[in-house]
Amino acid sequence: MSEPMNIRKIMEELIAGRMRVPNFQRGFVWDPERVAYLMDSIYKGYPFGSILLWRTRQELTHERDLGPFKLPANDPQYPTDYILDGQQRITSIFGVFQTEIKLGDPPLWSKIYYDLAASENAQESSFLALEDSAVDLDRHFPVGCFFDPVAHRKATSRYTGDEMVARIDQSKHASKKR
Repeated sequence: MSEPMNIRKIMEELIAGRMRVPNFQRGFVWDPERVAYLMDSIYKGYPFGSILLWRTRQELTHERDLGPFKLPANDPQYPTDYILDGQQRITSIFGVFQTEIKLGDPPLWSKIYYDLAASENAQESSFLALEDSAVDLDRHFPVGCFFDPVAHRKATSRYTGDEMVARIDQSKHASKKR
């Protein structure tokens, strides 16, 4: 039986280079809408699949980047967890929440926003992928700051109503528990 991994642990393992993508995996293919639906499933507590990792001390000679992200090399003292299943989900989660690796032009699928005006409906998504020009900060909250306390505090400082802040906190805590 394996230990459960939450989003924060996945992020830490990727940033440390201990979780990697073998070259035989296909590249990242999800579109922005699919990534937004994944964030919605996480928020609503829906099952969104499992991941299968192969832990080994033998480094593969060929690896794939995690979508547009170049991961650091793993410390040879630690085993590597190669992603055998769940790479699209892991890449999506990493792309949305990570703040360590800067990209010149982040892809649209990594720009996910929580729609504060969306109804709390099990059938409709509360998350959207938006171009910078389409973002209304009074309505769209950047999900990418959930794991960055300074960015989160800055992003929430514009809201004065307790109801809005509570709704943002609810979406943040749902993501942190998974």
